Amino acid sequence: MLNFFNDYVRYDRGLDYQALKVKENFDKVLDTLGEPDKRDTIISITIRLKGKADWIAANNASNALEFKVSRKFWGRKSKYVKLPYASAIESSNNWDKEHIHALIRMQDLKKYYEPFEMEQIISDIAYNLNEVNSRDNHSLDGAVKIRSFPYMENECKVVGQSIEYICKSSSNHHNPLERKLLQAV
Repeated sequence: MLNFFNDYVRYDRGLDYQALKVKENFDKVLDTLGEPDKRDTIISITIRLKGKADWIAANNASNALEFKVSRKFWGRKSKYVKLPYASAIESSNNWDKEHIHALIRMQDLKKYYEPFEMEQIISDIAYNLNEVNSRDNHSLDGAVKIRSFPYMENECKVVGQSIEYICKSSSNHHNPLERKLLQAV
């Protein structure tokens, strides 16, 4: 089990960092992703949305990403259950709009994929979302950043740091993990 206060707490993030709330969401993400297993891969994704994106656009993009990735890698099984997926919607002073951080646990896939293949497929899915600028995929600082690593903790503590990173803006007044399924009226 990953121990937040011993290994991952980051007090250097500033006065807005509320360690107890971050730990609460850290534990929720761990529950969502399940027990670490070195046979599984975690895909870490950051998506910068186009235009004047707001929380609703980010929420819709996050939901669509979860459904489409699960559908691609699990096929019909995804109709009933989705891949373990945790995402955070955050604001950025640099981008002046909402953006998404997500972790997807790739387990029990319908066929074997190399990590670079999974990254490419998920990148293509993300760039095809309406909320993402598809013309921004060839620049060095593209709209979608993806990396993969085994779902097991090592000396670099990549898994725990990735989970802490998506939870970092948790506070008494903001839960970055909050998502809703919105229906058209």
